[in-house]
Amino acid sequence: MRIEADVFATTTVAMCAFFLGYAIVMRSSFLRRYSIPEPMVGGATFAILFALAYTLFDIEVTFDLERRDTLLVYFFAALGLRFNPRELIANRRPLLILAALASLMILTQNVAGITVAQAFGFEPQVGVVAGSMALTGRSGTTVAWAPIFHEQFGLEGMSRLGAAVNMAGLLAACAIGGPIARYLITRHGLNGPRRTADAELGFSRHEDDVSLDHHAFLLALLRIHAVVLTGLLLKWAIDFTGILMPLYVTCLVGGILLGNVKPRFADGIRWSASDQCLTLIAYVSLGLFYSMALMSLQLWTAGEFLYFMAVVMIVQIAITIAFSILLVFRAMGGDYDSAVVAAGFAGISLGSTATTMAIMTAITNEYGRAHRALVIVPLTCGISVDIINSFAIAAFAMLH
Repeated sequence: MRIEADVFATTTVAMCAFFLGYAIVMRSSFLRRYSIPEPMVGGATFAILFALAYTLFDIEVTFDLERRDTLLVYFFAALGLRFNPRELIANRRPLLILAALASLMILTQNVAGITVAQAFGFEPQVGVVAGSMALTGRSGTTVAWAPIFHEQFGLEGMSRLGAAVNMAGLLAACAIGGPIARYLITRHGLNGPRRTADAELGFSRHEDDVSLDHHAFLLALLRIHAVVLTGLLLKWAIDFTGILMPLYVTCLVGGILLGNVKPRFADGIRWSASDQCLTLIAYVSLGLFYSMALMSLQLWTAGEFLYFMAVVMIVQIAITIAFSILLVFRAMGGDYDSAVVAAGFAGISLGSTATTMAIMTAITNEYGRAHRALVIVPLTCGISVDIINSFAIAAFAMLH
């Protein structure tokens, strides 16, 4: 039996998944200690329940994810609005370093995937699917490349394999991101920034509440919509050059460009309260996005690649942990922000941009803000990694 949830039902289930994860995390000191994101816990729990329903009772639940990508766009638009463009200029060197590290990780993932694939008797291209295509590249890259692999190399089931590896990567990234940060913070005696009452993105959940009203909320929403319109125009201009760029990236850039633009009229408008509402909208959007993403995972799609996938994921996870701790943390400066970036690198390598942000948000909620990390990492994910990964996939796919 197949049950298809519409947009309303999907959003409702996502909210239930989020609060289930919140309840579980609040009752588990272990999950809080290692900064496991609440949406991951709730979404993964629902995904397991749906997988059991499919396995035991042949009930398949599918969701309408129309709102999911909109929520991600809202999050990055709000994030861009809270960012100071001068910080972006000041952090151009860390951006370049992180992009170089991500490029090296892409190469390493493909070499590891091909090695394991050949050990199982598969073609090298299967290892590319279980490498940077499904991990660093995420589901969108898999959807784009799997048909090409089928047509050019006659490989069957690459879409299913890519989806299964991507699902495993999402879960693994959330499971290891928090522990990586905790290990680095405790091992090196790092401290987050001094607590303040400003509830900026990435500040601790323990900070003081602020007074909000519907005027401030609507102003924040209007600012986000202005950024989205700007992002759409930027995306149209970039697409015209032949370069494909995700909308959330152009919205992040648009938010950075418009972040400090505030009209001088209407002196009665409380811009600071609107800024706090931006943070509120960002957290809501990210939580619901990630709950939707995880609860909709179809865990039974691994099929005939189950054992291969298990082995290759163990290898890829071990590589990611070592890479994050030994290379990323040191290369980014060895401070508190570097620990947050290193943890987020697990999301870059194994999950998605949303995974990365969920990991870093959970960490900064627990230990304190890391605003530089919260902007450097998604900019690296969106602007450079997808382009570099496409060239790497094409190059490795030609190996025989």
